[in-house]
Amino acid sequence: MTHIIIILVFMVISGIYWYYQENKENNQTIVTNMEETISTRQLALKTIENIGSEPKYDEAGRIQFEYQGVIFLMEAANDCMFVNLIWPWCHSFSKFDIDEFARVRQVVNEVNLRDTLSVVYTISDSDDVALHIKKHFIFIQQIPELEEYLKMILNSFFRTARTLELEIEKCRMQVCEQQV
Repeated sequence: MTHIIIILVFMVISGIYWYYQENKENNQTIVTNMEETISTRQLALKTIENIGSEPKYDEAGRIQFEYQGVIFLMEAANDCMFVNLIWPWCHSFSKFDIDEFARVRQVVNEVNLRDTLSVVYTISDSDDVALHIKKHFIFIQQIPELEEYLKMILNSFFRTARTLELEIEKCRMQVCEQQV
């Protein structure tokens, strides 16, 4: 009977010892991984440079960079795994052009329903209505081929802008055909 108790105690102590050894190794791995990570903002700056653009800061503290001739803004906080990417002023028109405003509003609503990006419009002090395209997405080191990921997202902005222009022009053409 004492042999059985000794064996059971030995098994329990061995189990506890191995359990703590495994947790100790896991905790060391977690600490090592945390030390290797950089902030989202630093990761964004590095990735923008890696795609051949020169990041700067605008007056609001957003990252500003040029890609294929277009100025983009990126909002990236150090303690968040997501970023906002914005193409400001991708299209504009006079706020006094009621017909254009109706066309654009219709197209923006349709594009927002179908696309993964969001199109918003704002009215500026200069009597213009400006369209902006934006996307909120995850941006972390663990994404494979991060530069290609960012380029793919940037290219989707061009696709959305092209869709906007084409759909607005189609609406114009339909109005012209109805008037004839």
